[in-house]
Amino acid sequence: MLEISHLTCGYGTKEVISAVSFQVKSGEFFGVIGPNGSGKSTLLRALSGVIKPMQGRILLNGEDVAGIALRDLARQTAVVSQLVPAAPLTVAEFVLMGRIPHFGLMQFMESKQDLELARECMQVTDSWRLKDRSLDQLSGGERQLAQIARALAQQPRLLLLDEPTAHLDITHQAAVMDLLKRLVHELNLTVLMVLHDLNLASEYCDRLCLIKEGQVFKTGTPLEVIDPRVIGEVYRTEVVVNNNPVSGKPHVLIVPQDLQKNKM
Repeated sequence: MLEISHLTCGYGTKEVISAVSFQVKSGEFFGVIGPNGSGKSTLLRALSGVIKPMQGRILLNGEDVAGIALRDLARQTAVVSQLVPAAPLTVAEFVLMGRIPHFGLMQFMESKQDLELARECMQVTDSWRLKDRSLDQLSGGERQLAQIARALAQQPRLLLLDEPTAHLDITHQAAVMDLLKRLVHELNLTVLMVLHDLNLASEYCDRLCLIKEGQVFKTGTPLEVIDPRVIGEVYRTEVVVNNNPVSGKPHVLIVPQDLQKNKM
């Protein structure tokens, strides 16, 4: 589905990401993790076509993203950002904006098919009940559901998400992550998500790419990447890694500095 080859990008002449390479398989739930300032969001901007590579290539189904028109790219790839603007739009109006890349020549209004597809996307994300409410009246979790519904309305094959759970409580974090996991299986959607929360990344992602200082440090399954020595080296924080007793996935526990000398 997605192949990143020796990608270098940044802003102006400043490199933020340097010689990054990895692949994402079709139907995979792929997580990108790393410390603040490591280049995760910059990588996502490059993948979504917002910034252009200085070097290297991004291939989407074998086609170089640099040669794909933004309108055509929006028909294959949708982006969910960290924050949804509190705009004076109803949820239904906001979700319907996802159909714009599919509008025909001289089409200025949504068709019956567009309206039906938007309804289906709101239903599958549990945001149909919010369709007549304004975005600026919703909670953070409800706005994220609306934003995911809009992204699905684009009918993408690849969904890119930048910290979608960053400002949510654990109830809404679980709801968003469970929804995305279900969409991967039911719609054969490919998801690439940038995450800060290592435990969410470990619990939900099939594979992880750990970035340090703009370069790939390690790629693999959560069991391979969420290792105390690896996490300790990259984040410069001593941690203990245990397995979730229910799922068996690695779970990171921070060791406070005043306990590090005395820990077992």
